Amino acid sequence: MSVVVFHPSVAPFVQQVARALYEAGQLERFITTVRDDPRSWMQRVLVAAGRVAHRDMASRFQRRAVTEVPPEKVESHPWGELLRLAVGASDHDGRLTDFIWEKTEIGFDRKVARELHRGLTGVYGFEHSSLYTFERAKQLGLKVAYEMPSPEAQFVQRILDVELDRFPELKTAYYRYTAAKQERRIARRREEWNRADVVIAYSTYTRKSFAAMGLDVSKVRVVPLGAPPVAARDAVLAPVAGSDSRLVFLWAGTFGIRKGAHYLLDAWRKANMGRHARLKIFGTIALPDRLLQPLPEGIEIGGAISRADLMAHYRSSDALVFPTLCDGWGMVVTEAWSCGLPVITTDCAGAADLLRDGENGLLIKAGDTQALCDALTWCLSNRERLKAMREASLATAAAWQWSDYRSKLAATLREERLFGTVQ
Repeated sequence: MSVVVFHPSVAPFVQQVARALYEAGQLERFITTVRDDPRSWMQRVLVAAGRVAHRDMASRFQRRAVTEVPPEKVESHPWGELLRLAVGASDHDGRLTDFIWEKTEIGFDRKVARELHRGLTGVYGFEHSSLYTFERAKQLGLKVAYEMPSPEAQFVQRILDVELDRFPELKTAYYRYTAAKQERRIARRREEWNRADVVIAYSTYTRKSFAAMGLDVSKVRVVPLGAPPVAARDAVLAPVAGSDSRLVFLWAGTFGIRKGAHYLLDAWRKANMGRHARLKIFGTIALPDRLLQPLPEGIEIGGAISRADLMAHYRSSDALVFPTLCDGWGMVVTEAWSCGLPVITTDCAGAADLLRDGENGLLIKAGDTQALCDALTWCLSNRERLKAMREASLATAAAWQWSDYRSKLAATLREERLFGTVQ
């Protein structure tokens, strides 16, 4: 057992990496910051203090549960992240939270670096939190795997700059504060890249973003993220909307510029969709008021909801709309397919690698109001064909589960000699 996986969060994609190595018999430790540990005296104190302050700290810790590897394989360094969370609860401007995030993430990287030893064969880190660990790994002769969940940072910024010029009100004090730090943060990612033996990306779109910025992509390996367990086929194929009722389109996640939300509003208004369909939006609203008001007919804003409730909406809707301008993957796409929900998305979504246009969804050009308008109106005119996509959507998710992702990732790391064959 010879590989250390480390990341400041316990996000599902991070835990799946740790589990892939654990199943291969190669995980020494999964190192993180805050995790749910009811045995911890610190957590018990914070939960009790939360009750006094009328804050549900227990549920916040539960959202950071590590479920994919045994507890004895998990090591946590929580204090910096706890400070960030505490400050973030009252930091309306966001700049202090960002400052603490950067300092604690780099501090976490230093802690992991100090714990490396020659008995390991490799380390597995993620963007912006791995530089010192990678440097130390190289000194010890260890292999380095680097996961890049997002497209290249400068590539993303060039796309967003076009939209920000259209909507200058998005250039807030917080935006200007973080923009001033971009050059340094991008340089850190480049240094991490240079030290990596293999780079793991989720999609061909992400790999192309690296190439577009002049990076050597010969060491990039694409391993698509897996889908959640699929819903029961009978439930998926049950009637959703009759011919005399309005179609239901679903949006899940931040309703903002990067995800193409403003293009969806334009298309909805242009096609007068509110007369024939509903759009349910679940997630944080991050658009300027002038784009939202007046809210078009047929659009319902539901705010943040639980994962269980969201999955129920996937099952009861007619199509997911995900017109992103730039996304390394897009977990909402595979979540939708796992519930048999067809997806309208763009050529700038990493998950489009698994989309078959006209079979499990519709593929459109990013940033194109007319293309989005045409896709929405196609759904109205082709209800039976849209419904027929439900079975193909379910099959797409069933064909690439998290277990498939883990198998491919382990095989890739073995090929790159991050670890050897288990004896």
